[in-house]
Amino acid sequence: MAGIAKDSVAEFKTRVLRFDQRYVEDWNSWLNVLPQNRPEVMGIILRRWQACRPNRMRRTSNESKHAAPFLENLLQAAEPHVETLRTFDIRSIGSFTLDACNALNELWSIFENLSHYGRARGGRAGVVGISKAVLLLTDGRVGPAFDSKVRSHLGVGNIVNSEEWVNALRVASEDIFKFEFANQTTINLSVPEFANLFGGRIYDMALGPGA
Repeated sequence: MAGIAKDSVAEFKTRVLRFDQRYVEDWNSWLNVLPQNRPEVMGIILRRWQACRPNRMRRTSNESKHAAPFLENLLQAAEPHVETLRTFDIRSIGSFTLDACNALNELWSIFENLSHYGRARGGRAGVVGISKAVLLLTDGRVGPAFDSKVRSHLGVGNIVNSEEWVNALRVASEDIFKFEFANQTTINLSVPEFANLFGGRIYDMALGPGA
């Protein structure tokens, strides 16, 4: 599989519907969580998604596993930048405004601290953990999450800094545009079962792990 640009609507829908149901259940849990429980639930989900492997991911202060900062501190620091991205739409290259790109750069810096110990990257989180955290916090506006499979699909190689991450998101946006232009529809309308989700999440499902 490559990106979705050359897919028919039927092929794209098949990709999305074969997405591993366990991740769908995690996503539904995230969307329904109370705001005060978000740090704890994000930690549970990201650990299940192996977002920081092989490093150790930060926990909440209640868990007393390490020194500050804790997950709730990272989420608090991320709040203004997530708010800046409230209107971000991966389907539109016009969403990559200066403010949006600055917000993405700031989120990268914050979530490099998602892990606190380990042999990879001097103990810091990489693009897998960062992009998965941002996918969750933006409720699917900013996606996909760039695990190795997604990077392979898009041919973007390893991503080691925020500039490369933003460029990879632009590649994803262009891929979506080409699909929608060729099929004269949107990725949301192509999969009515998930039409209520934001584009970054739907695209992540298309390129992500199958059942």
